Amino acid sequence: MPYITRNKEGKIVAIHQNKSDDGRLWEEASHPDVMAFTGNMETSLKAKQALTGSDHEMVRVIEDLIDLLMEKQIFVYTELPEAVQAKLNERKQLRQDMSSLENLINEDDDNIF
Repeated sequence: MPYITRNKEGKIVAIHQNKSDDGRLWEEASHPDVMAFTGNMETSLKAKQALTGSDHEMVRVIEDLIDLLMEKQIFVYTELPEAVQAKLNERKQLRQDMSSLENLINEDDDNIF
């Protein structure tokens, strides 16, 4: 590696492990263009990971918001579509199961000595 594919402007658009008949060229991994391309890929991957982490956090925010709206009787749980109710029930059960498991683990840690 790396065999590269460049666009008409000469910029790298893909990196491959194998040579092929479609115009892939060998380039040293230390070549500035290759390093810039892989650096951009790493930046993009980090951004995608941050967005995924943010998505997970937002799910919990939305769940808490739904709980608050129901507590304040702004809407009734049964007004939600059945599929949404099922997902919320499943997540609530998973959180309860995890909480119970963590409590058991913590109790066991307290009894070690």
